[in-house]
Amino acid sequence: MSWLRDKVNLKWIIMIFIIGLLYFFANALNFLLLTFIITYLAYTIFVKVLHILPEPLKRPKILLVLMYLLILAIVGTTGYRYLPSAISQLSAIIVQSSSFHIEQYRDMIPEKIYAFILNLDMEGILKDIGSTILDKIGDVSTFLLEAFMALLLSFFFILEIDKIKIFCKSFKTNQTEKVFNQVVLFGNSFLNTFGLAIKVQIMISTVNTVLTVIGLLILGFPNILGLAIMIFFLGLMPVIGVVISLIPLTIIAFQIGGVMYVFYIFVIIMIIHAIESYILNPKLYSITMKLPIFFTFMVLMVGELLFGAWGLVIGIPLFVFIVEMIKGSTDLKPILKK
Repeated sequence: MSWLRDKVNLKWIIMIFIIGLLYFFANALNFLLLTFIITYLAYTIFVKVLHILPEPLKRPKILLVLMYLLILAIVGTTGYRYLPSAISQLSAIIVQSSSFHIEQYRDMIPEKIYAFILNLDMEGILKDIGSTILDKIGDVSTFLLEAFMALLLSFFFILEIDKIKIFCKSFKTNQTEKVFNQVVLFGNSFLNTFGLAIKVQIMISTVNTVLTVIGLLILGFPNILGLAIMIFFLGLMPVIGVVISLIPLTIIAFQIGGVMYVFYIFVIIMIIHAIESYILNPKLYSITMKLPIFFTFMVLMVGELLFGAWGLVIGIPLFVFIVEMIKGSTDLKPILKK
């Protein structure tokens, strides 16, 4: 088998094996990715806070417990006060969008556009999308349970990170050294590419959500909390998230203000997209390889095919990671600026 080892790089064997595991555990992907994202973000915050504390106050375990208690308090209070309202508003947005009847606005729409929309059967499409999303909202209790378990697991991981490192090093023997070193290199590369890319996507989506909500408040949109949640989660999906969010936004804009409000929505989205492209991306996500729109959609389609809805979120970061591995880079820190 020595000829096979010479021809096939150990790095690629491990990568294919891990991708295969991800595909095999596709049903548990929600929990796995939530655990990874929460652990990565929490550990990043924990290390930074610990670094800025004066030496006498550096008590890692106490700081970690206090940090997670604060997170639980914030999440619990926010959920108790705003979750019922958020679910109600999201349901109202979906019902409002899916109950759009084009016949009511025939006099306001040019004949060719009206005929085109009728041929698309937009009402049927919107009803199908709306019913699917409403079913997903009904699974919110399952998601919350997975999020809580992911938070708990991340706490114990960070709490015992030194013990975990020692335990993992016990697998390093003369027979397994090559594989062990490659897995460690692979893990570090994964954190420095995929982890940072996810963090940057969250930061960009947060800024985009705040700017969009300001615009919607100026226009007097209803159900702002529900719209903010929708825009944030869709904002985690590069390119395609903007397209999807435009559907309910333009329908609601048309219902409350006619064609002029639809124009305002497009202007707001274009301005925010320009801010993202020319200010946020160069500062936060300055990847040397700029993906063409065609490749972006192809990556997202393959990601959705392999991993479902999560593929739309992790597709681009995972693709960036694979490309960096092909190029032989193991560190994106000079490229992805913290």
